[in-house]
Amino acid sequence: MRGVYIVSEGQTEEEFIRSCMAPYLQDFEIYDVRAILIETSPGHKGGDLKYSRYKKNIENLLKAQSDIIVTSLIDFFRLKSDFPKYEEAKSIADKQDRVRFLEKAICEDIDHPRFFPYIQLHEFEGLLFSDPKGLSYIPDIPPKSQIELESAIHAHPNPELLNDGAETAPSKRLINLIPGYQKTLHGPLIACEIGLPVILEKCPRFKQWVGQILKLVQA
Repeated sequence: MRGVYIVSEGQTEEEFIRSCMAPYLQDFEIYDVRAILIETSPGHKGGDLKYSRYKKNIENLLKAQSDIIVTSLIDFFRLKSDFPKYEEAKSIADKQDRVRFLEKAICEDIDHPRFFPYIQLHEFEGLLFSDPKGLSYIPDIPPKSQIELESAIHAHPNPELLNDGAETAPSKRLINLIPGYQKTLHGPLIACEIGLPVILEKCPRFKQWVGQILKLVQA
């Protein structure tokens, strides 16, 4: 396979793929790594992640290119109810099991050997809690906020399990505690400051996904 196209829902994920994931995968001789923002309407991309749009974008990519792997990087937090077996998945108490169930349902629905889905638990920003050194990129964080953020990092050995509540989701913590925090600017920069190897070490679901990318593309 020539490379991997990663369907994503926003500019934060797009920049993370470009600046952090692509250089890492190039070390494994995977040189064509692209983030593909979902087209939501003519001339507009990103946001409003309806399953019909997700599926259409993926199927179009698979038809257009015969030598690529297609996957996705989307958030479980606020995932829309039109995704396959969404209502059935709600009865699964463990969030990791629920996400795996949803990924399997998507895979079965699209049913293509060059596609596999990935849903980030709970959201992309959880990866940014892999190591406190990522916060060093942002100057002038109030001492109280620094303590709260570092406490959240140390309280969750697996940052993917960080609370997904309306005010305690990883993105909300960053926005509420860091003055001037901008998701699309600071998020990818914090991730690059941490480094993908550290994120892979701390985030097992994310590590499994990257491992699957390497296995399929190299095969």
